[in-house]
Amino acid sequence: MWHGRFSGKPDKLMQEFSESVSFDKRLWREDIEGSLAYAAELQRIGILTEKELADIKRGFEQVRAEIESGKFEWKVELEDVHMNIESRLTALIGDAGKKLHTGRSRNDQVGTDFKTWCNTRAIELQNEVNHLVRQIGGRAEESVDVIIPAYTHMQRAMPVRLAHHLLAYLAMLDRDEEAFHGSREGSSNYSPLGSSACSGNSFPVDMSMLAQEMRMEYPARNSMDAVSDRDFALDLVYACAKCMTHLSRIAEDLIIWSSAEFGFVTLGDAVTTGSSIMPQKRNPDACELVRGKTGRVVGHLMGLFTLLKGLPMTYNRDLQEDKEAVFDATDQTLACLRVMALVFSKENFKVNKERIQAHLDSGAGYMEAMNVADWLVLQGVPFRDGHDITGRLVKYCEQNKKRFADLTAADLAAVDKRLKPELLKELSLEALVERKQVYAGTAKARVLERLAELKTWLGEKG
Repeated sequence: MWHGRFSGKPDKLMQEFSESVSFDKRLWREDIEGSLAYAAELQRIGILTEKELADIKRGFEQVRAEIESGKFEWKVELEDVHMNIESRLTALIGDAGKKLHTGRSRNDQVGTDFKTWCNTRAIELQNEVNHLVRQIGGRAEESVDVIIPAYTHMQRAMPVRLAHHLLAYLAMLDRDEEAFHGSREGSSNYSPLGSSACSGNSFPVDMSMLAQEMRMEYPARNSMDAVSDRDFALDLVYACAKCMTHLSRIAEDLIIWSSAEFGFVTLGDAVTTGSSIMPQKRNPDACELVRGKTGRVVGHLMGLFTLLKGLPMTYNRDLQEDKEAVFDATDQTLACLRVMALVFSKENFKVNKERIQAHLDSGAGYMEAMNVADWLVLQGVPFRDGHDITGRLVKYCEQNKKRFADLTAADLAAVDKRLKPELLKELSLEALVERKQVYAGTAKARVLERLAELKTWLGEKG
């Protein structure tokens, strides 16, 4: 490849050190697609004849068949996916293959291939998010009437419907779906193809037409930026890191809920494992691995930022290091989305209603307290005074080892004369849940409305 300028060959160690074909061969489909688009444009402006274009198309058909069948020989000495494919094409069709690189550089070639790959990958990730949303949505529909404690600071706070809690996950995932969609906007819509090495093409190729062929809206506005921009990769890996952070939080809840101390849910055999020494164990390995892989994906985002932060204009070989980060970040995110969908499948996500009710019946956390403060407000007591009265009532319960459910009218009067006997009928978790009638609240009617909206949203997604 370098015979005109160099008389010697790179050292074998240098070849192994600098090659990228071992990982960038994943771009072979995009490389062929971009090459075919560019070849058609070279024919339009008279660089290639119709016969040469036909030969290139025929040659690429064979290259594609060889790669798909596993017969293609990837050569380290040819460095990357681009030179491997071009070399094989030239071996198959001769001089027409040599003409294909006219006016083109691997700089705009890899930028186009990688951007196209990222855009396709983002669509895959969106689809997997939507699949997970469907699974969690199904479990939410089944658990509208189940009340669980909600926590702040990992202390019991207020009761909520389990469906409302699961819908919180869907709010997070909705933002992830938007982020993956957004990663295909902005710089991802500007095609580098035709920018050449850094200064633009010497031949009158139509970059707008090339952009359309690569399913991008616009040609790059500046050739120097076009070949060195990796914002599209940052956007995609950021979306992955954010999504993984959400999945990790969800996984953490399930790890806690499935513990013996909680027992809110039981995760199925398909997503748990046992212990090599303790026969009684059911370990939530799927959720733990999701939690662990999150650090890996977030690390890729930091690595990519660090890779890019000191690069001068324009293309530098450092950019070879961008692909493994993006490949692995998207691989891990796709895998985790699929595994979490399996976790939330009807077969693997069992809600232990009796155990949850036992937790609620224990009265631990005094979650009914908010009802007392709200009731006092409705009696004309300023909220801060009501807060103080309710706090004293909780203290009274602690000192007398009583639950709110055990309180009598005499108990209420012993704390404060403003706590009337009619308050007793308000001291239920169901009553407190049903007070939350605002749009985003956990009252049954509101939860059913949100589930109906979810169905509409999923219907629009197809």
